[in-house]
Amino acid sequence: MRPTAIRTEGRKWFTKSRTGPRGAAGSQSGPAASLPKGRNARRRRGAILVLATMLMVVLVGMVAFGVDLGYVVLTRTELQTAADSAALAGAGAAAEGKEAATQAIYQFASLHSAGGQPITPDQVEIRYGLWDKNSRTFIPSSMECSAVEVTLRTFDRPLFFGRVLGKQFFQSEAKAIATFAPRDIMLVLDFSASMCYDSQLRSISDLGQAAVEANLFQIYQALGSPTFGKMQWTPQYISSRTVSTVKSTLGLTSVPYPYPGGSWDEYIQYVMNDSYIYQAGYRKKYGYLTWVNYLQAKRYLYSNTPDLWKVPEQPITALKDAVDVLAAYLEENSPEDRLGLAIYTSSNSTAVLESQLTEDFQSVAQIVRHRQAGHYNAYTNIYDGMKAGRLELQNNARAGARRVMVLMTDGQANLPSNETVGKQKALEEAYAAAAARIPIITIALGTDADDSLMQQIADITRGAYFKIPGGQSVAEYEEQLKEVFRMVAADRNLVLVQ
Repeated sequence: MRPTAIRTEGRKWFTKSRTGPRGAAGSQSGPAASLPKGRNARRRRGAILVLATMLMVVLVGMVAFGVDLGYVVLTRTELQTAADSAALAGAGAAAEGKEAATQAIYQFASLHSAGGQPITPDQVEIRYGLWDKNSRTFIPSSMECSAVEVTLRTFDRPLFFGRVLGKQFFQSEAKAIATFAPRDIMLVLDFSASMCYDSQLRSISDLGQAAVEANLFQIYQALGSPTFGKMQWTPQYISSRTVSTVKSTLGLTSVPYPYPGGSWDEYIQYVMNDSYIYQAGYRKKYGYLTWVNYLQAKRYLYSNTPDLWKVPEQPITALKDAVDVLAAYLEENSPEDRLGLAIYTSSNSTAVLESQLTEDFQSVAQIVRHRQAGHYNAYTNIYDGMKAGRLELQNNARAGARRVMVLMTDGQANLPSNETVGKQKALEEAYAAAAARIPIITIALGTDADDSLMQQIADITRGAYFKIPGGQSVAEYEEQLKEVFRMVAADRNLVLVQ
């Protein structure tokens, strides 16, 4: 029998759920059915609030720690930057002494700040000494100063949030050591005959009679104030043009000539006929004054007059004194540098490598001291001198050392062949040095030096050019020459080694 639908007026039919235990638990629709679920939600919201509060405390702590850590790191970085700058400044000024270096360190340190506060002298500790590149250690020394150690410190800098954890302040320290990169320096020097012109009567119009005569007298004394026949210092005028008559008048007929090159006859003829003697007003005037002039003008070679290296002929003596200044400076301040020497020209008209690169600076200075103007040859072969210096640097310079050439002349490049070829070859050699990355410091001394050539050589090699003008007193250009060599000595590459 099929079921019959029953409709009752005014009433709605409904069927009870028969879904089993869940239905029995009251899964009926309506407001009453959502009450248990709401209690669980409120419990979860309360737990999340507690957890979020705890996480916020941790997060704020981490942010506070990060801020303080960043502040500490920033302060340390600023200190290190200041220490590096101050150490380099001190090393650069050490050439002028420890007092100058100390002032430079304080000055450069004060240009920096750390942790928002300027650096003051009480935060700076300075030590001078040496840097041992093998063990990479700093060796304090009260005598030598080729390295500078600077330590900077901050004291009791306040933390932002650390006080919450019981730490209110922090300290920081930074250290830097600066020293000089070693150099290999080749001196290429002009020892042509013109390097004694300022001690000759030919220079009276430029330097004055009194100055030239005084220098000639110094040279005579340096030769031991020798006496020959009846000659006197003050020249004696003898009108005769007969050499034997003049020789007899001077009492030199039986007197041996004292040096390997030259003779009394040649000296007498020189005073009779030389144009510079005539222009200076000493023609036919015989005595030690004109004889010393003759030695320099005609018998300048070492093989002719070997004693001339001992005398203060100029400007070669000014050059020797300047090299002494360089050697002394390197010995005191740059013991790891090396120095070499080439001079031009040699007896075969090229150049002589007088000394390979060496740390014995005084040995180089002694070689220079024992050479005289026109020692081997009268002429000026700048090209071969530069070539000898370049080859020594290319073949024997140390790895990592800065290679430098110092080229000095007082005249024109007249070898090989002539001035035109000499200048062209010198420029070719400058390009060869530039290709080898060897800067050349050029020094043009006096009015006869080829200023244009020396400037070009310096420019091509990215070196430096110095001009010491002529027409000055010996004392003036000697001091200028010394100053150039001081500048060369002090021009050192600074490096941070720690």
